[in-house]
Amino acid sequence: MYFYLVFGIIAVLFIFVKGMFLCFIPQSKLPQVFERSFRYIPPAVLAALVAPSILYTRSAGGFDISPVKIAAGTIAFGVALKTRSILATIAAGMILLWLLTYLAG
Repeated sequence: MYFYLVFGIIAVLFIFVKGMFLCFIPQSKLPQVFERSFRYIPPAVLAALVAPSILYTRSAGGFDISPVKIAAGTIAFGVALKTRSILATIAAGMILLWLLTYLAG
């Protein structure tokens, strides 16, 4: 029950913060500071979603570090920097993960 209460409070706060931008900032132009900072939101969210699954693996003894996932993630990161394509990054990361998992046994 406590989880739902915290989740609800956070949801209301996020809606309030988004509403402040919609109500109090003119639609003609956002300040330059916000426009520069908004460019970093998608990469930050992607990193926050992907990094925990790459760095830690759940096992019977708790959480372990998986060298196979770290290697595949590092190479996928290189593909992302080189191609700037999300489809190529996902494809390279998944193919390398499967290949390295197969080779590691």
